Amino acid sequence: MVAELKPAVCLRLLSSVDDCRACVELQRDVWGWDQADIVPATLLHVVDYVGGLVAGAFDPNSILLGFVFGITGIRDGEIVHWSHMLGVREAARNMGVGRMLKEYQRRVLAERGVARIYWTFDPLQAKNAYFNLNRLGAQVVEYVPDMYGVTGSPLHLGLATDRLVVCLSTAARNWTGVTPPLTPPGDHGVPILTSFARPSDRTVTTGEQRPPMALLEIPRDVLADIDRSPAVVRSWRMSVREYFMWALKHGYTVRGVHRNTTSGRSFYVLVRDPRSPSGGSDVRT
Repeated sequence: MVAELKPAVCLRLLSSVDDCRACVELQRDVWGWDQADIVPATLLHVVDYVGGLVAGAFDPNSILLGFVFGITGIRDGEIVHWSHMLGVREAARNMGVGRMLKEYQRRVLAERGVARIYWTFDPLQAKNAYFNLNRLGAQVVEYVPDMYGVTGSPLHLGLATDRLVVCLSTAARNWTGVTPPLTPPGDHGVPILTSFARPSDRTVTTGEQRPPMALLEIPRDVLADIDRSPAVVRSWRMSVREYFMWALKHGYTVRGVHRNTTSGRSFYVLVRDPRSPSGGSDVRT
């Protein structure tokens, strides 16, 4: 199967051993992993035989620009797909390659009768969060602390690999223009879960108060922050873990990412199911 989504980019399944070896090299290039963390070419080459998928985006010179890899299995009695990796070469980023790969993945899996795709991402990565939730329309289903353990990849920042698990239906025909159903017009007046409050913030703690809407702050650019202050980034990790696990436990759903261009801050938008039990007051200004 071949798809020409842009004249300069060809999307197709990786079917040869050479394709899969190129994918191994791209993993090293994207994540900086040593051999222990790389998915080997032999596994990439056989996943298609059991319903998995590995596909690549190629330039006109047949250079691999990016890839998506996942396996198909059973979750809650349903055949689903777990999208394990999406990587794009640095020179090809901000060209829409990742979006094209996800759309290609969705279309192929829909044709195979797979209804849902699951994958994970780091909740501190604001850009990835916006892409997954606002652009693709994925839904957060779980927060998993230290899901993969500490790895050697510089992109994992030497932190515990906390992850949000998200789910997306393959029934969507077109992800272009997907936006969260509810995004606040500004930060003022909406309770904020944050360990780095500003004087004008109306903050909420993880106590008994459960407002109908709250904003959970994350760093605007955690990759830049790790170089300046690793200790601050570790503080972000632990506080966001606490807030997310509290919110999901108490009936909140994630309705997207709100980026305030004036303040330069980024937030998850949390909306509480009104059917969940409510508590007392724990909001402070």
